[in-house]
Amino acid sequence: MTTTGAAKYRQILQKVEPRIVIVEEAAEVLEAHTIATLSKACQHLILIGDHQQLRPSANVYDLAKNFNLEVSLFERLVKVNIPFVRLNYQHRMRPEIARLLTPHIYQDLENHPSVLKYEKIKGVSSNLYFIEHNFPEQEIQEGKSHQNQHEAHFVVELCKYFLCQEYLPSQITILTTYTGQLFCLRKLMPAETFAHVKVHVVDKYQGEENDIILLSLVRSNQEGKVGFLQISNRICVALSRAKKGMYCIGNMQMLAKVPLWSKIIHTLRENNQIGQTLRLCCQNHPNTYTVVSKASDFQRVPEGGCNLPCEFRLDCGHVCTRACHPYDPLHKKFQCMKPCQKVICKDRHRCPLVCFQECQPCQVKVPKVILRCGHEQMVPCSLPESDFCCQEPCSKVLKCGHRCSHPCGESCVRLCSEMVTVKLKCGHSQQVKCGNVEDLKYDLPVKCTTKCGAILDCGHRCPGSCHSCFEGRFHERCQQPCKRLLICSHKCQEPCIGECPPCQRTCQNRCVHSQCKKKCGELCSPCVEPCVWRCQHYQCTKLCSEPCNRPPCYVPCTKLLACGHPCIGLCGEPCPTKCRVCHQEEVTQIFFGFEDEPDARFVQLEDCSHIFEVQALDQYMNEQKDDEVAIRLKVCPMCQVPIRKNLRYGTSIKQRLEEIEMVKEKIQGSAGEIATSQEKLKVLLEGKSLLHQMLPGDVLMLTEKLAQKNLSVKDLGLVENYINFYDYLARLWDSLKKVHFSEQSKVRTRLNQVHEWLAKKRLSFTSQELDDLQSEIQRLTYLVDLLTRCKMAEGKVSGTVAEEVCIVRRILEGTCKFTQKDEQLVQKKMEALKASLPCSGLGISERERVQIVKAIGLPLGHWFKCPNGHIYVIGDCGGAMQRSTCPECKEVIGGVNHTLERSNELASEMDGAQHAAWSDTANNLMNFEEIHRLM
Repeated sequence: MTTTGAAKYRQILQKVEPRIVIVEEAAEVLEAHTIATLSKACQHLILIGDHQQLRPSANVYDLAKNFNLEVSLFERLVKVNIPFVRLNYQHRMRPEIARLLTPHIYQDLENHPSVLKYEKIKGVSSNLYFIEHNFPEQEIQEGKSHQNQHEAHFVVELCKYFLCQEYLPSQITILTTYTGQLFCLRKLMPAETFAHVKVHVVDKYQGEENDIILLSLVRSNQEGKVGFLQISNRICVALSRAKKGMYCIGNMQMLAKVPLWSKIIHTLRENNQIGQTLRLCCQNHPNTYTVVSKASDFQRVPEGGCNLPCEFRLDCGHVCTRACHPYDPLHKKFQCMKPCQKVICKDRHRCPLVCFQECQPCQVKVPKVILRCGHEQMVPCSLPESDFCCQEPCSKVLKCGHRCSHPCGESCVRLCSEMVTVKLKCGHSQQVKCGNVEDLKYDLPVKCTTKCGAILDCGHRCPGSCHSCFEGRFHERCQQPCKRLLICSHKCQEPCIGECPPCQRTCQNRCVHSQCKKKCGELCSPCVEPCVWRCQHYQCTKLCSEPCNRPPCYVPCTKLLACGHPCIGLCGEPCPTKCRVCHQEEVTQIFFGFEDEPDARFVQLEDCSHIFEVQALDQYMNEQKDDEVAIRLKVCPMCQVPIRKNLRYGTSIKQRLEEIEMVKEKIQGSAGEIATSQEKLKVLLEGKSLLHQMLPGDVLMLTEKLAQKNLSVKDLGLVENYINFYDYLARLWDSLKKVHFSEQSKVRTRLNQVHEWLAKKRLSFTSQELDDLQSEIQRLTYLVDLLTRCKMAEGKVSGTVAEEVCIVRRILEGTCKFTQKDEQLVQKKMEALKASLPCSGLGISERERVQIVKAIGLPLGHWFKCPNGHIYVIGDCGGAMQRSTCPECKEVIGGVNHTLERSNELASEMDGAQHAAWSDTANNLMNFEEIHRLM
């Protein structure tokens, strides 16, 4: 475990009581950490490390330097001559690299025979070399770190060069002495080129090694500051990481001032391992050398060899086009980009691909005769005639009379694609594919693209098509910009959808103290600062947002303008910027009629800077027109800019703003009102049992909507409309069971269209949408009622009545909008048909039913029907006392002991009774309904 872990689990170690403790890298561990691992039972402590390499790292610099906190227990024991054992053989570095450490850092260090067998580093003339320069460093992080762009670029290019020598990225490590240089290096090393090449600072690389080390020393300045590079421990670590090759770049002239570096540099010069240039040698041309001293010099060896051409003959016969490169000597990975010259067919056609690509069957087109049809076609050379699809136009004629549009070699088309003009059910003519004409015969939908163009309630033309507007029954929403003037005096920026939403612009209401920063449609917070409208004669004592309690002052202002002339304003009001003398023509221009009088006084509006004669403007601001119904701010008579800020007319402005705020509050609704309405709608929805049964998915949607928080009045209005409309639909769907089965599909299609349109996402219903929806639901209500009556009177309708029914059905089943005129006609016809078409299954008219019930003269609850629906009556008390057979169908009717046969039931459609005359309900209530009727 680590020493930190040993301190964390000290109690466990005390219980384990290890007798032998071994500390690896002990010279880099704080003494306190080492002590924390020991226990009373420890008999043997083994410390392994090198005190001449990095010391422990302490967070507080003063404690490390002034109180020797960075001295490890290992180092302290060595320095007080406690007996120790030193390993004299090194198994890592080749002798040239080890020579830098012995005897300058280690007095005696011998090389193990294994390090003498290392191969030479490829591509360079020396396995160890120091490149010196005098390019200056740059300070970064406010002087806390340093970087050297010259060294960074050189080291990166040298790394790329070694990669070209077929060294693996994992064999190369770049070391630097500063974090700033580390970040600089990483920015210059894109991942696609330098993946798996390690880049570290020296302090983080102790205990590590690699085949090739590239070292950037960074420091180079005129002051001769070497920083960390004067610490022998760091020098030892930096120079002892390489196994086979080491290349270092730095300002050696400056480093030579450090005694240890001076000795190392002297050793390097004795062995010609230091200089201003590094000599590169080409592996393919051993006698060719390239010297480099800066990053740009590596451009002379772009592929890691030399600048001579490769000239290797590839297997395809072409010559390698790259410069000399030591990697891939057999060119197994090289892709020749020259045109392929291989012959690929018997006609001696050559391959058109690039040389490295695999040759494909010949695609040169040659004339061939297709045996099946006899047409001559241009066919790919490698393709047999029998496999080719003839591209000549097909000569066959389809059933519709048009020619087949497919090529000769393909089977004829199933649906003709020739465009023909047809008349759709909506009455419009449209171009459709000939093959789709058959769909019209089977009532399959064909989308009519004719523009609707109807004039909507807003006055704009409908933007939809005949199909999207359901042939004029449900118009699309108007997309024209509204531009109506809102209550806040801004123009509405939303599309023309009927009811304008709250304004989303920034509120422009302001006073002398502050400005409202909310959205214009939100409620403003009233200013509670004291009102500042005061002069020598009057003073307002109200708050800024309250109507003022002082009259306007009419005493002329006594101040002088900047031009030296008297002010033309009034006492206590801001002085107008215009002068009666300097701006005579502008000031005396007639607008209200009193401007040219010599003693006229003026007020300047702060919102637009226009000036007006005070008496006329007072009258304008205070007047209330009888025909003025809109609540909005007064505007400048000249430019129509809303007047929002003016002390003299503050009371009028505040009253208008108060009215506007009341309207906003009404629109938004109070939290209590919204919560109450929300609960009412939940109860309303819960009580719609038929709606739950017929449209459960829509009920779930509405329930989730009502469960949301922060709903507005507008949201609740939308939900209420949905509940009502879905309830209408549910009742109509339920009524379909009374319609003849053959008629149900058409009505169901119309109901599905309404349901589909209702399911569209919307924030509210526009007046146009409400009108369209109500018209369509009214039409379907009439249609279901008519079809129900037709079923009840099936086989008993006279010719005249049948003609009237056809007229009404044409209107109700039509595809055009159900207008008010249509409704009036249908209503009139339906009233006339009610006498002939009963709404019950009795097979008689309403008039006949009333006459029969009246003639029999029995109270409610005496009428019953057999299993097949045939009506009969039970006299006396209304309870069944004997069985009989139905004269129509011979089924059992009646019953015994006041108990009706199970297959029989009450015929409430005959007299409207809710229960039989003799029943538990009737006896308990004493037939209250009948008594009530007689009363």
